[in-house]
Amino acid sequence: MLFKLNLQSKDNLFQFSPKLDNNIRDILISELSKLNLEGHVFILSSGTTSKGGIKGYALSKKALIESALAVNEHLSLGSDDAWFLSLPPWHIGGLSVYIRAQVAGAKVITSNESWNVQSWVKLVEEASVTSIVPLQAYDIVKEGIHPPKTLKYLIVGGDHLAGSLHEKLIALGWPVIRTFGMTEVCSQLATEICPSTAPKLQVLNNHKVKTNEDGVLLVKSKSLFSGMFSYNNEFTYSKPILEDGFFKTNDLVELNEGQLNPKSRVDQAFKCKGRLFYLNDVRELLDNFAYENGIYSKLAVQVVISPREGHVLRVLADKQLQKKKDFLSAELKQLFAPAVLKEVEFVDGIARTELGKVKRS
Repeated sequence: MLFKLNLQSKDNLFQFSPKLDNNIRDILISELSKLNLEGHVFILSSGTTSKGGIKGYALSKKALIESALAVNEHLSLGSDDAWFLSLPPWHIGGLSVYIRAQVAGAKVITSNESWNVQSWVKLVEEASVTSIVPLQAYDIVKEGIHPPKTLKYLIVGGDHLAGSLHEKLIALGWPVIRTFGMTEVCSQLATEICPSTAPKLQVLNNHKVKTNEDGVLLVKSKSLFSGMFSYNNEFTYSKPILEDGFFKTNDLVELNEGQLNPKSRVDQAFKCKGRLFYLNDVRELLDNFAYENGIYSKLAVQVVISPREGHVLRVLADKQLQKKKDFLSAELKQLFAPAVLKEVEFVDGIARTELGKVKRS
């Protein structure tokens, strides 16, 4: 649904997925309304549409505007550009498209059709920029689709983009730029400004970043969230804890002269036989292997605690692949070494969020 948010009003907007349970929706609206916040958008984090474990953020309209202005400046986008909305507007990736377009006086193109890559590419012919997630990128590559000449940027974020998939997008001519963002800063934190085979994510000018002694990302931002709320049988709300104006994230990164290289979530870095591993690196191996073997999106990896090794890996595989059990087990053990593969577990499809992220068990 196309809408225009009044960015100057003190009204609040509850931007929740239509799949959210109605009772939980009513509870959240009631509790959030008691906070006496004005001029805010309340939005849920990816995948929180079930009856438990709901998490979301309070984002001020001022912070959202600062983010939009920074993205437009970073990518040199203005009133002559048109955005195509490929992501749901109840997630920050979709909502931010409307705000970037609005502050620039640009156009937003929408469609009521569910995702279909053949229909999508025809609609994108009218746009100069759009944002997608890696699963959508896979559909583009699988169909061998070339980009329309009008497109300036294909922004890919929201999850890990496998290197082999990224290279195929570039080979097909797509002007793909990778982005690293988080709802806590109203979307993009670091983004490439042109296609590149090597990651060149440049920090946007509305953020100041640094790392602590453990490599954890600290952010001071004009686009910082006002608070985080959660609901799991009871409602909680907390404001961000700042130290010298910096918010401590849950991300491990490398910083080098204004460029940012994401390594892992803090809780997704693990030790196996005394060696440190990052889940992003493991996922890169798995996603490339899956893509090269024609089973992309049918495999996922989890980290499991082991008394002996510290942590080991479990691969979830679609049960359609059960005939390849011996092949998968042998190949993945070799692929992940020296980390330890505990098992390949076959499941009735990989459970994913609306944005294609693997749901945590």
